[in-house]
Amino acid sequence: MATEQSESSKDRFRSTALRHARDIEERKKLQARIADLVVEAFDLPSSPDADPAKPQPSDASLFRHCLSLFQSSDLDDLIYERNVDNRCGYALCPRPNLRLAHGGEKVWNQKGGKDFKLVDRSELEKWCSKACQERTAFVRAQLGTEPAWLRTSQAVDIRLLDEVGAEDLADPFKGLSLAEAPDAEIAEKMQALALERGELNVKADENTVDLVERTSDAIPRAPTLKGHQPQNTIEGHQPRKVRFLGK
Repeated sequence: MATEQSESSKDRFRSTALRHARDIEERKKLQARIADLVVEAFDLPSSPDADPAKPQPSDASLFRHCLSLFQSSDLDDLIYERNVDNRCGYALCPRPNLRLAHGGEKVWNQKGGKDFKLVDRSELEKWCSKACQERTAFVRAQLGTEPAWLRTSQAVDIRLLDEVGAEDLADPFKGLSLAEAPDAEIAEKMQALALERGELNVKADENTVDLVERTSDAIPRAPTLKGHQPQNTIEGHQPRKVRFLGK
């Protein structure tokens, strides 16, 4: 009986060890594949005069395939490698990345008003333009949050910003609707908001108060103190006379 239990435990341990070994081997294969995809995306685009807004279908397909297994950290690796090669971090753009003349770590974001702010210089220098930065942010938002070897479905379907039309971007909002509140309720809420902000709005048809200016021809006189005030007082208080005796 003890021998059978011992053999059963050994079989269970052996099965667990083999499963872990297979998982580790699969993880290594996927990591190597992702590294190869970074290299493939590094060589994009195929033409030196390519337009990132209208990429070649083959380049766009390859880039989407690379992104399908990427995490955000893998995309960062791709951007870094392209920047080292003095190229824009967006893989479908052939132009060089920005090189700002300012020596500080923070630079102006070239916007005014409420949009003005200081940003990291290194962040701006990753791309050639604001457009490519937005393209990268769009695909980054779609990347898998888990490593490829932990996903139920390893590949993620990625769409490029320039492939998405305005109607596609508006689709998620089409099902939303605003409930129509009665006019009285809306007016009450607007009035409460105005009172909260100190904006008192009195309607003309409600109870009004007539303001009348009072005038007088009398010559004003200077105010006088009531009663007799002795001299040398301090705010009405008479200090005691203190006499200092010499030695």
